[in-house]
Amino acid sequence: MSEDLQTHLFNSARRWAETALDAYSDSDDADFAVHHMAVAVEHLSKSYLASFDDVLLAPDKPSVDDLLILAGHEDRAQKGRAGLRTIGGQEAQTRAEKLLKKKLRHPESVKLLRDSRNGLTHLGWRDPANTCRDLLAAGVMFLDDLLEELPQSAESFWGHHHELSKQLVEASVSELHIRYTARVRQAKERYERRLPHLPQSERTKAFESLASLPMTGLTMPIPCPACGNLGSVRGREWLGEYHEEWFLPRLFICRVCELEIPRDELELAGITRQRMRDEEEDPDWEPDFS
Repeated sequence: MSEDLQTHLFNSARRWAETALDAYSDSDDADFAVHHMAVAVEHLSKSYLASFDDVLLAPDKPSVDDLLILAGHEDRAQKGRAGLRTIGGQEAQTRAEKLLKKKLRHPESVKLLRDSRNGLTHLGWRDPANTCRDLLAAGVMFLDDLLEELPQSAESFWGHHHELSKQLVEASVSELHIRYTARVRQAKERYERRLPHLPQSERTKAFESLASLPMTGLTMPIPCPACGNLGSVRGREWLGEYHEEWFLPRLFICRVCELEIPRDELELAGITRQRMRDEEEDPDWEPDFS
């Protein structure tokens, strides 16, 4: 076995899975999420096969060069690694299933994931966005089954996406909550990477300057749920039944970590409507229903 190829495929699968879950946080990128997860499934299947022997990646009718490279004799091959042909995703999954000690969960759903990827890649066909979670969950379960048999740990594969990967397969966690969690996590990572070369005092001043930039429209200042700096909620005014004035939030924006929370996720962040003027109420006042 060539450990280098097995590790290379493991790391590649990890990168594709990471980009799949990142894309999932935006419903407009659902097709990217599905495509990238299918690539991750193929690469981890091949990594699992290579953990036994690289030759298991050879196609049904390999060339001499294919066998030489997979056997660790790339220097003897005429075309080198660039000309290497290996099995496709379907065959990689089939061979991996034969070697696993248990049956895979929902193999038919993994087939749908692979078919969706092929439709996207070759014809640009997109599945409805509401099927994205089911396809990703199938991919996550397949990957988790393989990870149990690989020398690397599931934690090293999923990294900071570990919690999100578990939420995808839990029916009790809403689609909205998963997207919100992913959105906030990505913003935290951006915040941690911003201006690392500056001393903390200078970094704080820069962030305060960003947070103070004006925004158009009716806004209210709100602490950012990702980085803690001051963000802004854009909304509109609403007059209540008894002429009380309310602020109805529509979009949260943080200029520091670039977090944007759309209207349907604002309540998850604790951002709800607010009274625009806190007037002292008369304890003896009652509405007139006459």
